[in-house]
Amino acid sequence: MARKLLIRTSKAPYHITARSNNKDFFYVEIEILWQIFIEVLNQAQVLYKCEFHAFVLMTNHYHLLVSTPHDNIDKVMEHIQRDVAKKANRKSIRINHFFGGPYKWSIIFEENYYWNAVKYIFRNPIRAGISQTVSDYKFSSLNRHQNEFQWRMVDFFNDK
Repeated sequence: MARKLLIRTSKAPYHITARSNNKDFFYVEIEILWQIFIEVLNQAQVLYKCEFHAFVLMTNHYHLLVSTPHDNIDKVMEHIQRDVAKKANRKSIRINHFFGGPYKWSIIFEENYYWNAVKYIFRNPIRAGISQTVSDYKFSSLNRHQNEFQWRMVDFFNDK
């Protein structure tokens, strides 16, 4: 089956998700992988002028809510997927695929869908049974220190 055609837009954010290879746990410790992601997301923000609204790193996948004011989601995600994989493989001394295929995306054109996506992202650790509350899970942009990364949690549809 062919991959769905990527739609580039600056008018709405994207909900992105990507899984580890074979849906196994990532083979890098999650604390180390979190630091890799933060570094790479910071680079992407500077290079591509994108804005990250929400992020959760799970043991075998991640969820990201991102907007691209310059219609460049393809470049942003190429950078994230490539650099996270390279850095994680270097840390683990492995050369295999890090992600189990291309990232999946959906465009969020409605405000209700945006807030549901935010809730879905932050509640993912609860659904997976690894946390009792959203505030218990430390690999979430909701619970990390502002100095670590500049998350832009806004009402995308009314805060332009």
